Amino acid sequence: MLSERIGFIGLGIMGQKMARNLLRHQPINVYNRTKDRAAMLIQGGATWYDSPSTLAQASQIIFIMVTDDQALREVVLGDEGVLAGIQPGTLVVDHSTVSPQVTQELAERVRQRGGSWADAPVTGGDIGADQATLTIMVGADARDFQRVEPYLQQMGKRILHVGAVGQGQTLKLVSNMVSALNLMAAAEGLQFGLHQGLDLKDMETVMSFGSAQSYELSKILDRLKRDDFTPGFSVANRLKDLRLAIEMAQQNQFSADLGRCALPLYQKHAETGHMDLDESSYVKRWDD
Repeated sequence: MLSERIGFIGLGIMGQKMARNLLRHQPINVYNRTKDRAAMLIQGGATWYDSPSTLAQASQIIFIMVTDDQALREVVLGDEGVLAGIQPGTLVVDHSTVSPQVTQELAERVRQRGGSWADAPVTGGDIGADQATLTIMVGADARDFQRVEPYLQQMGKRILHVGAVGQGQTLKLVSNMVSALNLMAAAEGLQFGLHQGLDLKDMETVMSFGSAQSYELSKILDRLKRDDFTPGFSVANRLKDLRLAIEMAQQNQFSADLGRCALPLYQKHAETGHMDLDESSYVKRWDD
């Protein structure tokens, strides 16, 4: 058993599973806006804290998994946020997908209090979180990476140190832009084929064993056949990440032409009643 006191903040679809995997190896402290999301972890031996600040007082490494920039700022900078209770030497590890700018801002605030920061966004979805097979890309000082790596290995299968603070978020946004474009292209191609009278099974066979094959294609085919768009990765999250990627490109004078074209199309899908469905529901766009 590793010896550091561990805290976990944010027990949504991903965070709850990741925290559970940590709890299998050592005691952990937990906090979430709604306590009921922590019930199973508490039953399993986790210690509940009523605020991020009190959890920070009791933890040496704090993992965070929240929705967006605003939620992360609130958890860290709020009146009862992590900074209000953080101790010198504490390492904050952020698994959220947020902008590199916010990452740098919060990392500096933590450093001013004697702590350190690692951005460690993940890919692999809720299944990877459940099975502890996530890919985790870490932006951190080398010593901080060495310190946290054994704990990350309890939640993921591929742990990469990709550079300094902020580089983890940069890689995640680039990767998610590619997967968003894959998803939208696969959805459009399938619907185009159906419009032309092609059989879905024939398209699945040809596309799954040819150059059109992709993770997103397989996901859409599965969801379409089952007519089940219960969110694993929601439209809201996909839209947020695509928007962040385009903003990052603009800030760094990179011409992300396909991404810029895709963003308003996906935003329109989100705004027509699909925000809380799975990202793959984009395939329903042609039904509306």
